[in-house]
Amino acid sequence: MPNGPLSPPDLANTVTSFCTILAGATALLFCRFVGPQPARWRFAYGCLFLTGLPTFGWHGFGTPLLQVLDIGSNLLLAWALQWAVLGDFYAPATRRRVGVASGVVNALMVLWMIADALAGRDRLAVEFAGFGGFYPGELLLILDSVLVVALIYARRGLIPEAARPLLHVVTVTFLIGLGLATASGDTVHWRWVSYHALWHVVGAFGFVVLWAFNHVRFGAAARVGAVSPAEASGNVHARTGR
Repeated sequence: MPNGPLSPPDLANTVTSFCTILAGATALLFCRFVGPQPARWRFAYGCLFLTGLPTFGWHGFGTPLLQVLDIGSNLLLAWALQWAVLGDFYAPATRRRVGVASGVVNALMVLWMIADALAGRDRLAVEFAGFGGFYPGELLLILDSVLVVALIYARRGLIPEAARPLLHVVTVTFLIGLGLATASGDTVHWRWVSYHALWHVVGAFGFVVLWAFNHVRFGAAARVGAVSPAEASGNVHARTGR
């Protein structure tokens, strides 16, 4: 494990990992004290909180195992988001098919990353001419995230009008985060633009807005259907039959 002070980019990446941790904690606290959300969403927010811990470790200490835990916890978070969205908008059979298939693919990727770490392999799957790139697990993370967005927009007609502006904000932050994530962890421009650290900040903001998006749509569904917010979300696929 390395000793000595961190480089400025690594220090920025390590400190902004707390944004991820606090975003998860904030969402869970909001679920407790502002408005309840279904267990599947609380699980996703819990995964967000947990993701920040190995992220802190990876950027602070840089061991291969911590890198696997960092990317692996992000894959778990992405799968949890898929599971939550599938539970909100899709029939149980669809949820099982898509959720299980995605879970298997993500688990296999984690095993591949563990094998690479044990063999001492450190390879980018895609490289952007010295600016940055993506490891195989990060490419899968992007595909996982795109699937989450696609699953939501495929059921956009079921989302209350009041919640749609927040969905657009979440989508924009996702796209900005994707752009920032293309840079390597030590890429800094114009003295202060530490791309990876900014990705942590933007992503944390996006997840808090995601909680607000869910809060608004669950509340609107509850008002229409005269049920609790948690029950309202669970009834969407039943009402649509898909």
